[in-house]
Amino acid sequence: MRRATAEAGINIALIKYWGKRDAAENLPDVGSISLTLDDLVTRTTVRFDPALERDRFVLDGQPRDDARVVQLLDGIRAIAGVMHRASVTSKNGVPTASGLASSASGAAALATAAWAAAGLDPDTAVDDPRFIDLVRKGSGSAPRSLLGGLVELEKTRGRVQQLCAEDAWDLRMLVARLTKGPKKTSSRAGMALTKQTSPYYAPWVESHPADLVEARAAIVDRDLPRLGAVMERSTCRMHACMLAADPPLRYWRGITLDVADAVEDLRAQGIGAWYTMDAGPHVKVLCAAADADQVRATLQSLVPPEDVLEAGPGPGARIVD
Repeated sequence: MRRATAEAGINIALIKYWGKRDAAENLPDVGSISLTLDDLVTRTTVRFDPALERDRFVLDGQPRDDARVVQLLDGIRAIAGVMHRASVTSKNGVPTASGLASSASGAAALATAAWAAAGLDPDTAVDDPRFIDLVRKGSGSAPRSLLGGLVELEKTRGRVQQLCAEDAWDLRMLVARLTKGPKKTSSRAGMALTKQTSPYYAPWVESHPADLVEARAAIVDRDLPRLGAVMERSTCRMHACMLAADPPLRYWRGITLDVADAVEDLRAQGIGAWYTMDAGPHVKVLCAAADADQVRATLQSLVPPEDVLEAGPGPGARIVD
């Protein structure tokens, strides 16, 4: 038996990815820039076992059948020449399928653990196009969790590069967790609906490269107000595409807008904070570490204190056992 355990942090897109140009290869229509977080992680153990007749997958204590898990394992088996089936045990640090990027951290942790358990070198995996392709097919945003700090996923080949190391900029991301169950419409289904039916989708894709340019420049200059402004713009444009779909696709709740209003009020008071939302109701707030206490207090005035999570920039996917 060969065994390895990996951890990968969730990543929050600052410049959004929404929509695929190649569904089979899971290639995005646009590039994206994200922040990989510490603490909010998926931890996955993979064990290749000659006694197993089929792959077994347990997520958060519950057995699951997941074709994407088997597909990823099959890909690694083919590369490594491993014939054995695998036992996979995974635990998410955030609610699964609720819009908190657990699919990205999950695919990154699974691929990293399976790669090592199969006898391949995890330290060079991110430089292997075969590995990146397998991770991306598991989740379109998962390659971003392979690297730490601020990371760009380019659209042409789905490759990733680190723009800012996790210890190079003292940022914080606070998450207002507004629901705990899975969302009604998965990201994959929502992307397909938006691309097929929204009249705003094509203009968003056309305008998107300018947001990437703006964000890269802000990161180079460590200009948080500039980065926060383009992050909010990217968020609102993406959700505008969704709202214009047929039928309209709305992941937000009333409390989502209440939290966004509170973040804007903080800025009016001189506190640097900017919001973003993905395919879910939760609001993520980017700020400097020095402002995190004030932001947390504001969020906790709107939602239960235990539903406000705080994280800093974290490392990329890594073997921990």
